[in-house]
Amino acid sequence: MKEIHLSFQEKSLKIDTKCSDEIIDKIEEYININYSKHNLADPTISRLTVSNILLVNAVYEILTLQKEKEECSERVSKVLSNF
Repeated sequence: MKEIHLSFQEKSLKIDTKCSDEIIDKIEEYININYSKHNLADPTISRLTVSNILLVNAVYEILTLQKEKEECSERVSKVLSNF
């Protein structure tokens, strides 16, 4: 069980995952930055709803970038192995 600390409220999101701490830290950073950046303090929307939406976006974006990084790394490895 991993925790994502939300700077905009006194709660944490608890996630049952096998992701590394590095990925969890990136997700936490994404949520906290984007909450502030987009001024999502609208009182008509619950903070839990906002944090869950940001969580989904963060996971998608970070895992997509991680997958691209791994694919690029594989390509680089293949090129280097040809030398």
